[in-house]
Amino acid sequence: MSDTKRVFSQAQRSLLTCVINRIIPPKDNMPGAGSLGIAGFIENVAANTTSLTRLFNEGLAQIAVAAGPDFTSAFESLSDTAKDDLLRSIEAVNPTFFDQLVLQTYNGYYTNSEVFKLIGYELPKLAPPGAHPALLDESLLDHQRNREPFWKKV
Repeated sequence: MSDTKRVFSQAQRSLLTCVINRIIPPKDNMPGAGSLGIAGFIENVAANTTSLTRLFNEGLAQIAVAAGPDFTSAFESLSDTAKDDLLRSIEAVNPTFFDQLVLQTYNGYYTNSEVFKLIGYELPKLAPPGAHPALLDESLLDHQRNREPFWKKV
């Protein structure tokens, strides 16, 4: 996480890692989002604007308080069912935070090169320098061109 901007404490990073492992848990050969290090991706996103930094700090604080008095390990020590119930309650009281949490978890996870390999996705090959892409096959537009206008002419 050397290129990550630090806006979370170590306790918040640990909590975030556990939380996102519930959003995308490990299954079969796929790692969980927390185990994959997506917390660093989220921290970097949160660091880009003060509003996101504040949103994530407040949301993580809500989770920590709801989990119990020992902020450093309370969430982690809950059963998976209790963790999910707690996260549903946070989603109900702070949907803006929870939407961002889920969005950034998925963004980080499904743009991760390790996940690409595991799901068999290959990045498109870049065209070599000086290559010219094929022109658009304009016959693909014939169906649309032959349609009646769907707007009202004024």
